[in-house]
Amino acid sequence: MKKLPLVLVALLISASSFSQKIKVTVSEAQIFIKNGIHDPETVLKSPDEDRDKKTIDCDYIFDLEEMTSTFYSRSLGGVGNTLPIQNVSKKGSLYILEINDHGYYDNSFKYPVKVYVDVDKNTMLYTIYDQYSNRSLVQQDHKLKIKFVN
Repeated sequence: MKKLPLVLVALLISASSFSQKIKVTVSEAQIFIKNGIHDPETVLKSPDEDRDKKTIDCDYIFDLEEMTSTFYSRSLGGVGNTLPIQNVSKKGSLYILEINDHGYYDNSFKYPVKVYVDVDKNTMLYTIYDQYSNRSLVQQDHKLKIKFVN
């Protein structure tokens, strides 16, 4: 019976140290575009447009408890936003986050987004379908750091 309080304390400590926020810092990315609705693999294999690798400096924080996605770009002069996460699914170390983004110039425009973050493979794909121009966009992040934060 004396061991029960020690077990409970250990469980509380481990539960409080488990973070539900994933922080991704990206320093190099590349955008691929394909006309029509396509899965990320198809866009990457045969894009209609390939924007070369670009040096960037930004953070994504995916808060899985509060269900928010926060983007902040130092390379764009401090531009950022926070959007609600609609759904999260997990397959092993891969998190798939579904987000509804909005237009930069016109908030009435809506863009479905899926973000694929693999914490073990240290990869992230940010995918968008632009229904207004009927094209699929995939941002493949080449240089990034992924970590769990509090």
